Amino acid sequence: MVALGALLAVTGCTGGGSQDGGDTEAKPPPGGWPQPENGKLTPEMCGLLTDADYRKYGHNRLSSEPGRRSTNSANGIECTWTGGDYLTLDLQATAEDAKLFFRRYLDEHRERLRSDGRPTIIAQNVVPGADESWFDYWTIGSDPGERFVEHELAARRGALTVRLVLSGIKGDKEKDPRTVLSGLAALVLQRLPDVGTKDTGTRHQVRYEITGRPGTAKMITYLDPVDTKSVTLRNVKLPWKKEFPVPAPQGGAPTPLSLTATGDTSTITTVLSCRIVVDGQESASNTSPFSALCQANYGG
Repeated sequence: MVALGALLAVTGCTGGGSQDGGDTEAKPPPGGWPQPENGKLTPEMCGLLTDADYRKYGHNRLSSEPGRRSTNSANGIECTWTGGDYLTLDLQATAEDAKLFFRRYLDEHRERLRSDGRPTIIAQNVVPGADESWFDYWTIGSDPGERFVEHELAARRGALTVRLVLSGIKGDKEKDPRTVLSGLAALVLQRLPDVGTKDTGTRHQVRYEITGRPGTAKMITYLDPVDTKSVTLRNVKLPWKKEFPVPAPQGGAPTPLSLTATGDTSTITTVLSCRIVVDGQESASNTSPFSALCQANYGG
């Protein structure tokens, strides 16, 4: 908060950060708004939103840091500006993968709110042209009771996800955060008219399998690769299998895959087998009396 206060004192509420003069109408750069190259998002796409776009809503964006490729996505970029304004873009191979990616991020957002005991003002379907969107306090930023409060918005259209954070350094005539962020997200979608509207790849899939005798597993425990939560089933008829469509590998730490089956220990005839299959290729298998354990990793 001290650093933000210093920035506010230096820039004032109505100055600083401009790279395009005092205009409030953004103009595309020569050659048009930056687009993906060979299907890949590029750091140059941080230029999809200009200082004039922010000034249109009364917000004064400060100096930018170099855009970079996302460390949490196979095809994403991260853009940051001094003071706490952020833009991130993610492009999945299919719209269904993007739905999972979007849902996982919303689940993580809600869990951070819950674990930190923070209030919420979440509103959904706030961006024109998006298939789904939501707006709320930024859970990584300041508490709502403090002077500088950040807000966050996420929007998905097809396979493209746009996320924005608005800093708490307000301009004198700044519009409310929901209006600012929903308007900026709509601009990004308008400037990327075709991105994400068609699938560019196939869906990835994880399959868990259990077989064995005498025909029933007393307990099956597996790690859901989408929600990364442990699930336990009891007295399961065999053979058993479960399939999970999963987003493309996001980079960074791999997603652990785990499958355990336990049988009747009162008879020596109990034998169980487990198998983990990723995109049609076996990643792990095990056969053992009474119980079987399979572990593997996805992505990374």
